[in-house]
Amino acid sequence: MKRLGVSFWLGALLVGTILLVAALAVVWTPHDPTAIHIANRHAPPSAAHWLGTDALGRDIASLLMVGAQTSMQVAFLSVGLGGLLGTALGLLASARGGWTEEAVMRLADVGFAFPALLFAIMLAAAFGPSFANAVLAIAFIVVPTVARVVRATANQIWARDYVRAAQAVGHSRLAITRKHVLPNVAPILTV
Repeated sequence: MKRLGVSFWLGALLVGTILLVAALAVVWTPHDPTAIHIANRHAPPSAAHWLGTDALGRDIASLLMVGAQTSMQVAFLSVGLGGLLGTALGLLASARGGWTEEAVMRLADVGFAFPALLFAIMLAAAFGPSFANAVLAIAFIVVPTVARVVRATANQIWARDYVRAAQAVGHSRLAITRKHVLPNVAPILTV
């Protein structure tokens, strides 16, 4: 078995630290992150304010903890939503084939061709900057990749003998997708 490199462990440590800080922010922060103290503005790091304060006198450590929480929420929701939609589209394309598969894959190509940052800016300009719009913009970026990977994997599974046997005994495409294709695609989604 191949050993995991130093970069993996550094990345795991960084992500683990961010997750720990975000989880801690749910129950505790050193100071109220929204409290404004003009008298303490631009204070240097100290025992009271570990990372100092900003221009409004808010504690930077508390702001970072709450910001990590928000970042993790956006990340998990957007990847989850994008993965769910991409999986559904990839399975649909593979199960139906024909023009449905072509239409889904051309939509995925449009998603690949459209600059992600431009889409996020357009979404923010049209609907305003918000948590939900950030989730939708990132999910939009994830969907084409997941759809393409799921469709390619599902097409390989549809060609297997046990799937052909299920078709021969009269199982519907939906039942085959649910019982045979999706469970075999699921391990790919975890990566």
